[in-house]
Amino acid sequence: MSLDLKTKLDKELKDDAEIRNLWLEGIHNRDNRQTFKKINEFYDFIIVGAGTAGCVLARELIYNIPNINILVLEAGPPNIQVNDIMRSPCAYPSVSRTIETNWGYYTENQKMPGIVDPTKEVLNKGIYYSRGKIIGGCSTVNAMIYTRGQKADYDLWAAQGPEYKIWDYDHCLEAYKAVENNTRKSPDEEFKKYHGFNGLLYVQDGQNDFDDIIKDVIKVAKNLGIPYNNDFNGVRQNGVGRYQHTMKDGKRFSLADGYLTDALKKVETYPPSKPFDIGSPHGLSDDAAKFVAVNVKSFAHMLNIIWDEEKKDENVAIGVKYFYDGRVHESFIAPKGEVIICGGAFNSPQILMLSGIGPKNNLEENNIKVRKELPVGRNLFDHPTCCITAKVSVPNSTSTSQLHYSSSGLELGMFYKGDIKGKVPSKEHFLDERPDIQFHASTNLLDPVARANAKSGKKNDVLTLVSTLNLPSSVGHLELRSSNPFIHPKIFLNYYEKPDDLYLMMSSLKLSREIFKQPPLSTVWGVESDVDKEMSDEDWEHYIRKKAFTSSHACGTVKMAPESQGGCVNHRLQVYGTKNLRVVDASIFPTIPAGNLNAPTAMVAWKASRLIEEDYKNKA
Repeated sequence: MSLDLKTKLDKELKDDAEIRNLWLEGIHNRDNRQTFKKINEFYDFIIVGAGTAGCVLARELIYNIPNINILVLEAGPPNIQVNDIMRSPCAYPSVSRTIETNWGYYTENQKMPGIVDPTKEVLNKGIYYSRGKIIGGCSTVNAMIYTRGQKADYDLWAAQGPEYKIWDYDHCLEAYKAVENNTRKSPDEEFKKYHGFNGLLYVQDGQNDFDDIIKDVIKVAKNLGIPYNNDFNGVRQNGVGRYQHTMKDGKRFSLADGYLTDALKKVETYPPSKPFDIGSPHGLSDDAAKFVAVNVKSFAHMLNIIWDEEKKDENVAIGVKYFYDGRVHESFIAPKGEVIICGGAFNSPQILMLSGIGPKNNLEENNIKVRKELPVGRNLFDHPTCCITAKVSVPNSTSTSQLHYSSSGLELGMFYKGDIKGKVPSKEHFLDERPDIQFHASTNLLDPVARANAKSGKKNDVLTLVSTLNLPSSVGHLELRSSNPFIHPKIFLNYYEKPDDLYLMMSSLKLSREIFKQPPLSTVWGVESDVDKEMSDEDWEHYIRKKAFTSSHACGTVKMAPESQGGCVNHRLQVYGTKNLRVVDASIFPTIPAGNLNAPTAMVAWKASRLIEEDYKNKA
C-alpha cells in the first residue's frame, strides 16, 4: 500500500470515528429525554434473519397457523436500498460485494502438510467470503442459479434413522415443487414430474442467447462425450446445458420478493370483537385484541437468546435480545411460541454459542456460561472453486454477456465426475450420474485475484472456465473469536485437507485446459490460457491453493443428526437440550448438496414450516 493511499485511508477512518461519536452523543441525549418506558413485546414466533429461510418461514407460518403474530429481525437493510443493482442480473458481482449488503467475512490463513508432498508445508490463504446482510439474504445478492443437488444427497440425510425418512428425496421433492413457480414454455411431461408451477419463487430459462464462443464451448463438450442436459434438476444432473435462474421477466426474483412480500399483506386483529390496546400493541392480554401480522425490523443485530432463568434445570428460550436504533431491545415469545434462528451457516452457530450452546472449551475461553455442550460450528462444508482464464484474441468477441441486462454471466453449466487420480476425466466419468464437479463457462473475468488487479474501465476479451468441487470430503469449522456479538467468528475452511478433493479439482482443471486446446476455441478464437505450460501435480497443487475461492455455499455448522452422531438439532430442527428453540437454514444440512444452496435452503424452510405448524397445534 502506497503512503498516499494509507494517509487517505487513515483520514477516512478518523472522519468515520468522529461522526460515530457524534451519533452516540445524539443517542445518549435522546435516551436521557425519553418520556415513555419500554414495553415488553410478545410475539408467537420470533424469526432471527430475513434471508431465504426467514422469508419462506414468515409467509408459511402467518398463513397456515391461525391468529398468530411474527417478528422478523434482519441485521441488514431493506432490499430497496440497493434496488437498482439488486434487480439487475448483470450487476450481480457488484451487489454481492457491496459493503452495506454483505457481512464481509474473511476466513483464516491455514498451514497444513501438502497433499502431493506431505513433507512440505502449504498455505491456504484467508479469502473474502460473501454472505448476504439484507432483506432476502443471499437470494438478494447471489448469482441466481437454481439447482437442487442430487437424489442421493437427500437419501443420505434420510439414512440417519427412521425418523429422518421425512428428509428423503421424495419428501424433499414435494417441498421443492411447492416453493417453485417455473415459467418454462411448453414443458414436457418429464419436466413436469420434477418441477412446480404454482409456488411463489419464480424460476425461468435464460432470456438471451449465448455468445458464439460459449456455443462453441458446448460443441467442444459434446465432442468430448459430455451429454446435453436440458434440466439439471430432473432425472439426472450430469451433462452440459443452460442453467435456470431465480428471475422473473429478466430481473432478479428473491425469496423476499416471493415470500416476505406476500407475508406482509396479511394484517388483521384477533379477536375482532375485543377492543385494541393502543398503548401496548404487542402485549399479552386476554382482555384485548392482538395484531395478526408479520413485523420486520431492519438493522436489528441479534445479541443473544433470552432464557427462562427461573427454570434452573432446563434451557427454555423465552425471547431475544438485539441491538436496534442505537439501543438494546428485548422481545419475548407468547405461550406455545418459538424462537427460530435463520441466520445462515456463520451467524446461526455464532448466535447459539453467544447464548451458551456450543463447544465447552470455546465458550469457556470467551467467558460464556455453558448451557448445553454441542458441536456447534463444526461440520462446516463448502464448495471450493478454482478457475482458468484464457485470453481471446478475436476483438470484441465476448462483449454481449457482459453488457446484457438480464445476464449474470453464468448461464452455461456442466456437471461431471472428476478423476480421483487427478487425470483428465474420460467419457465414463461424463456419463456417471453421481457427478462431483460443477463447471461454468463465462465471458466474464471471474478470477478474484485477476479481477482485483484489473484496471477500471478497461475491457479484456476473456473466456473463464470455472470448476467447483460439489461433493468435498474436507470439512472445516468455525469458532468464536470473542464474546462480542459484533465481531466475526474465526472461519477455518480446511480446503483440500483430504487428498481426494485436491485430485478431483486437479482433474477438472486439466479438462478445462484440454477444452481450451480444442478447435474452434484454439483456432477460430485464438484462445490462450494462463496455464498452457506443462505442470507437475505439485505445480497444480500450488496453483489450486493460490487461486482458491469460494462459491459461498457454507452449510452444516448446526448439523441435523442424532446427538450421538454429532448432531446439534433433531429431525424436526429443534436444538438438543433446549425448549422453544429451532434452527432453520443451510446450517442444519448434515452433508452438502451437489449444487447451489439457495433452492435447498428454501426447501428446508418450507418443510420446517409444516413441522412447526404440527408442533404448535399439538401444544396444550
